Amino acid sequence: MPEIRVPNLEEATAELLELLPQDFPVRNPDPFSVFGTYLRLAAQVGVDVRATLRALVPQLYVVTATGEWLDEHARGLGLARKEAAPARLRARVIAEAPGSFPPGTLVGLGQLRYRVEGDYSPGAETEVRSEGMGARYNLPPGTRLLPVTVVPGVEALEVVEVVEPGLDRETDEELRARCILSWPTLGRGSTYHAYMSWALEDPEVRKVVVLDDHPRGQGTVDVVIAPAQGLPSPELIARVQARVEERRPLTVSALVRPPTPIPLHVRVRVVPSPGGSRDAGVWADRVRLFVHGLGIGETFWPSRLMDRLHDFGEAEGLEVLSPSGPLYPPTDGLFVPGTVEVVL
Repeated sequence: MPEIRVPNLEEATAELLELLPQDFPVRNPDPFSVFGTYLRLAAQVGVDVRATLRALVPQLYVVTATGEWLDEHARGLGLARKEAAPARLRARVIAEAPGSFPPGTLVGLGQLRYRVEGDYSPGAETEVRSEGMGARYNLPPGTRLLPVTVVPGVEALEVVEVVEPGLDRETDEELRARCILSWPTLGRGSTYHAYMSWALEDPEVRKVVVLDDHPRGQGTVDVVIAPAQGLPSPELIARVQARVEERRPLTVSALVRPPTPIPLHVRVRVVPSPGGSRDAGVWADRVRLFVHGLGIGETFWPSRLMDRLHDFGEAEGLEVLSPSGPLYPPTDGLFVPGTVEVVL
């Protein structure tokens, strides 16, 4: 795409002067003269037009469009941006005696907040709904949510399972990739990009790797999927498998499956800056967030983890004590958070 240069006002004024005939009776460009004033007004219009074109032209192409412009391109391809959604969790009540949660009761972990209501009894299960939206609210079983609103006799709620996962809003780059991938799906062939596009149609799928080199024998394809965090649920795998079955060529055996989980154990040393968090739990959550962001088959680089932690602006020094070097997972492998130790 050609670059549209936007001149400053004086450059645009000089360009207009050059367009005037040599025998033009008025050529005084003094900005305080009547001619100079009108000349600069015309030049400013030209500058504004070029600036508008420079901002507008990239939005005409899928590969450079952003925001609502990209949404319009997606709609033209029959796609829509995946919107954020809250999480619903099922949790076990740890309490001394039966009771009722007052309206608006909140429980939480760190900065994460969940709303819970209704009657409860010790050991019984109840549902909690996240206050915010996003995949970070999908907590693993066994996580304890502590009362933010004081409820006499209630010690904590222990997560049993994620009933409805929280989803992050699809980024421009993610939506752009789906737009580009949609073209191979117009045919009926068995292509790498078509399987990726079909899998990414599900709003919960955010990571996909297609193994199309006959992983289970001649004529086989494996579609390895994962949500934004952790491993896919059986329900998610079944949904994507059904979608793939509808479209795959008759001669292909396509299997949708989860990635191979690889626990990543991390030990880091953090020197907090003045005003930075000195809570090891906060830094551990940041490490886990980084690990969750790794894709299927993506290499773990200690330097990238350090860069990500530095981005929070709360550390004077950082060192990844373990692993000391890069870790290379198999093509279908996915790093998941293991033990995380933070030394302050």
